[in-house]
Amino acid sequence: MTNQYPQPSLNISDVIIAGFRIYRDHFKQYFTMALVGCLWLIVPVYGWAKFLATLGAIARLAFFEVSERPEAPSDAKRYTNKRQWSFFGQLLLVGLILIGIVIGFSMILGAAIFIFMKLNFESFWLSWLIFLLAVFGFIILYLGFIWISARLYICDVILALEDQTNAKKSVRKSWEITEESEFQIMGILIVAFLATLPFPIATRFILLISRLLINSLVTAEVAVWLNLLVVSAVLISMGALTLPFFKSIKAVIYYDLINQHNQDEQNLVTDNPKILEI
Repeated sequence: MTNQYPQPSLNISDVIIAGFRIYRDHFKQYFTMALVGCLWLIVPVYGWAKFLATLGAIARLAFFEVSERPEAPSDAKRYTNKRQWSFFGQLLLVGLILIGIVIGFSMILGAAIFIFMKLNFESFWLSWLIFLLAVFGFIILYLGFIWISARLYICDVILALEDQTNAKKSVRKSWEITEESEFQIMGILIVAFLATLPFPIATRFILLISRLLINSLVTAEVAVWLNLLVVSAVLISMGALTLPFFKSIKAVIYYDLINQHNQDEQNLVTDNPKILEI
């Protein structure tokens, strides 16, 4: 059987195309799952864990598609639901890592600005130095944030697929196997973002039109609640449309990385079904 999602390397166009094909071929299934997952966000904490587990199930299904061993959605959801609190803990761990880096870099930048202010520069040159330092610091922080995000990008896929792992181990493994591939992943993320850019633009346009219509047709008190309802519905719908695409891309990246590292995917991935005869 010929692989319909060929992915020999972390080539940006190959990954995007493979991810899009998986997303397109299973659009109804993935959209429905993502929509239900996004609705869970309404419920604090528990619902957030269910949301993350649902997205993990989509990534798991996408991985089995690219590896040509399709899995039933019920099996994928059963497996990731057992780990929903691990997904939640992983999110907190990654968030703390990123926040810690931002705080640490901000402190270094603040200390540098403080030192400059203590030097005997004229106010004009001091203002320019502080401005340039702030711009340079922002660029470095932004690029560093993307770089670190690329190194941790597939940790949720690892948690959704590998049995002998947990939140902490999956973050560590993501960091390890993305070494020397982070710039390709950064390129993939940028292209994927640009490919989905029409969605946030359309979201803004829809919300603007709906707000104008609602405000012109009903009283101010009613308009507040109607606008809130429309905003929630539109954001949930747009999330359900775009999130499966990014999860499919993650699955393709993970599939490629474990093959690059000569790891046996059938030993890594658990609860995998038998290869279907076609």
